[in-house]
Amino acid sequence: MPTIDERKAEVRRRLTIGEVIARSWKLTGSAGSGRRRAKCEFHGSESLSFSVKDADKGDGFGHCFGCGWHGDMFKFVMDMKGWSFVDALADLERMAGICEAGGDERAARGPVQRVKTDQPRRRAQRPKIDTLDMGRWIWKHARRDDRTVRRYFMGRGVPEALTGAERLAQFRYMSDCPCFPWEAGTDPRKVLTAPAIVALVRVPTMMGEVPALEWVPVGVHVTFLNPEGTGTMKRRALWAKPDDKEPWLPKRLMLGPTGRGCVVLGEYRPDAKLWVGEGNETVLSGMAIGRADAGDVGIATLSLDNLQGGMRKWRNNVWPLFDVRPDPERPCFLVPGHRGEVVGLVDADMSPLRGQKHPRTGQYLGEALVERKGGPIVRRAVTGAERARICGELMVKGWRAIGCQARAVQPPAGLDFNDAVQEMV
Repeated sequence: MPTIDERKAEVRRRLTIGEVIARSWKLTGSAGSGRRRAKCEFHGSESLSFSVKDADKGDGFGHCFGCGWHGDMFKFVMDMKGWSFVDALADLERMAGICEAGGDERAARGPVQRVKTDQPRRRAQRPKIDTLDMGRWIWKHARRDDRTVRRYFMGRGVPEALTGAERLAQFRYMSDCPCFPWEAGTDPRKVLTAPAIVALVRVPTMMGEVPALEWVPVGVHVTFLNPEGTGTMKRRALWAKPDDKEPWLPKRLMLGPTGRGCVVLGEYRPDAKLWVGEGNETVLSGMAIGRADAGDVGIATLSLDNLQGGMRKWRNNVWPLFDVRPDPERPCFLVPGHRGEVVGLVDADMSPLRGQKHPRTGQYLGEALVERKGGPIVRRAVTGAERARICGELMVKGWRAIGCQARAVQPPAGLDFNDAVQEMV
C-alpha cells in the first residue's frame, strides 16, 4: 500500500495546480501558462488578488495578496471544500484518475471564509541628501574643539608645537557625525554616526573688479575617529560578508566639489612660506621634520592629483620619463598671486603603476614609457620612486611658473611624512 507521500507525489505528477483551481475559480491565461491570476473567493475579492505560480506544474502554489492565503493544491482543496487532508487527497486522486471514489461530500463544510488584511502601505523612497548639503549640515553642527583635534594629530605623531590655535582654525569636532547621506527630510542622526574631525575645504580664487584673493568654501573633509580619538576609525560594516577583503566603513569622506580645494593650516599671507602636501597629517608632519617657523602655513591638497596636476604625455598615452612637463589643462594646486617660498611635501611610499591587465592571462601589461631621449618605447611598471620624482617635478615647475621659489622634499624611501615623524618620536 503506498504511503501518503507517495500518493501526493503521484497526484502532483498527474495534475497541475492550475487545473485544480480552474475547476472552482476562473483563472486568467491559458492552461500552459506558468503565471495565472484569479479573484480570491476566500475573502470575496473584486480584483485579481490571487496569484498562481508554476500553474502548469504539480508543485506550484497560490498566494492571495488580499487575505494572505497561501498553499499548494492540497491546501486549496481542503479550504475550498472544508475537508480534512485525507478527504482532499482522495478527491484529488479521483480528479487524477487514480481512483473512482473521492472525498466524503457529507463531511464538506464549504469554503473557508477569510478577511482581507490591511497591507502596510509602502513608503515612497525619498531621495538621499546631496553630498554638498550633507557637508553644510555637518559643518553647521560641528563645534570648534582644538583640544580634541590636537589629541588626534598628536596621536598620529605630530608634535604639539605644530598644532597651535591658528593652525587648527579650519577644524571642527562632531561627536555624532553621520557616516552616510540620509533621506531628505529625515533626522540626520538616525543614520550610523561616529566621532569625527571636520575640516573646511576652500579654493583660492581671485575675485572682484579689482582682483583680490578670496578663499571660497566648497565642502568639508571628514575624518572619523577611533574611540580613543587618537587615530582613524576601524569599524566593520554591518553588511560586510565574512570573506570581504575590505569589510571596513570608510575612514574619511570628501563632501562637496572639493577636487581643486585645500585645507589651510595657519593664517595665510601672500608672503608666507607654504608647506604643500596631500593630507593634513602629511603636511603637519612634514612641517615638523622641516622645522617650520611659527608663521609658516600648511596647505593640504587632499589628493595626489590636486597636489601635482597632470603630466603632459605623448600620443597613445606614452610617458616621457626623461622630460617631465606639466599638462597646461591640468595644473597643480596653486595660490594665485602668492609670493613666498613653497616647499612641496612628496610622500615616498607610492605604489607602482602597473597598467591594465591582459584580458586573457590577467598579467599586468605595464605602462608605455620612454626612459631616455631617443630611446625606445617600453612597457613596464612606473615605480613608486619614479612617481614620487614626477610628482615633485610637476609641482615645482607649476609653482615656479607663477614666480615662486619652490622645491620638493621627500622622507626616507618607503615612508610617508607621517611615518617618518613617528620614527622621530
